[in-house]
Amino acid sequence: MELLDVRMQTLYAYVSRGLVRSITQPGRKERLYARADIEKLRARSQARAGHGAVAASAMHWGEPIIPTSITQITAAGPLYRGQAAIQLARSGTTFEEVAELLWTGKPGTPGLRWPRHLRTDGLRRFAASITPPASNDQLIELFALFTMQLGLTRGHTASQPGSHDTLDAARELIQTMAGCFGYVSQQRAFYQLRKGESIAASLLSALEIPVTAENQAGINAALVVMSDHELSPSSFAARIAASSGATLHSCVAAAVCANSGDQMGRLYSQVEQFLARTTTRGALLRRASDLQSRGLAVPGFGHPLYPQGDPRARLLLDLIERRGERSKRLDAIAKFIADVQEQHGLYPRQELALVLLCIAMELPRNTAGALFTLARTAGWVAHICEQWLAGALLRPRAKFVGLFCH
Repeated sequence: MELLDVRMQTLYAYVSRGLVRSITQPGRKERLYARADIEKLRARSQARAGHGAVAASAMHWGEPIIPTSITQITAAGPLYRGQAAIQLARSGTTFEEVAELLWTGKPGTPGLRWPRHLRTDGLRRFAASITPPASNDQLIELFALFTMQLGLTRGHTASQPGSHDTLDAARELIQTMAGCFGYVSQQRAFYQLRKGESIAASLLSALEIPVTAENQAGINAALVVMSDHELSPSSFAARIAASSGATLHSCVAAAVCANSGDQMGRLYSQVEQFLARTTTRGALLRRASDLQSRGLAVPGFGHPLYPQGDPRARLLLDLIERRGERSKRLDAIAKFIADVQEQHGLYPRQELALVLLCIAMELPRNTAGALFTLARTAGWVAHICEQWLAGALLRPRAKFVGLFCH
């Protein structure tokens, strides 16, 4: 009430309209209210106060500020060029087709497989010089390293929106990222894609996971629904770099680095650590309830853009449910998710669902964030090309608030 400067009746009205999530506390009458929803409402209120307030509030889940024709966020999940990402994933549309849709507005031919674009000799020498990462979640930094190396070989030849060279470079970049997953397999070496191999199949091969139809469908669906999500911090970073006239590879490297933070690509590792600390349904629920009682977020739950649940998470959890024999651990976590939803009114985010899919497929630990980063590269390329076409420098102003002494 204090944050929004409203009365109790107004707060209750926001809850009844679904604008603010009300969270129960077991054994107590008092309820908690999702701070992300409160901040979003406050941003909307401030946006009505003038241009400066609009700009300031827009930087934190506020009002849209950049026009785009790429992705629209809806209650049913993201729409890519007007096509529902969830439906694309359910129908078996390949990640390659979705990437082409994001880049050109036209989906690739059904079952599309990209030609092998890797510049094999130079890339093999560079890959051989790389020391495998000490931790699997450092794959994201490796992506940035390989991206800049590819940029050095291509120069400015791939810096025209929608050009043949640009899209070939984008395909090469994604194939290279897929090869990097070999560094966290038992081979601990770069994986060279086979001719005609899909991105989903190459990821499984690089990670030494059986290339079954079920595993390919799971990986492909995850890549499809993670391909873009409007103006995320990493996409914004890519657009800022693009507005300055940077090359494709420099723009993607900027996005990869922005995506390496604890609130983005490494959020998956936090979810995995949360699940690993306890093994039973009851222990997980007690930890979640303790975090809620202290006003802290439960890793993997509650997305500000999806107060009624993240459709991407539902899709991936459905895929896990339909898989063959499941472990007792996955069954316990599934019941824990239902408990959190019932007792606290919190719904799972895609990060939790992707981590569970990786567990179900027995992928190496801490690789979910790297999968997300590879998938999101398709969206970054689309944002970079769109920003190049806009031809405007993104240069927000800072509001000076005085000097601080440390």
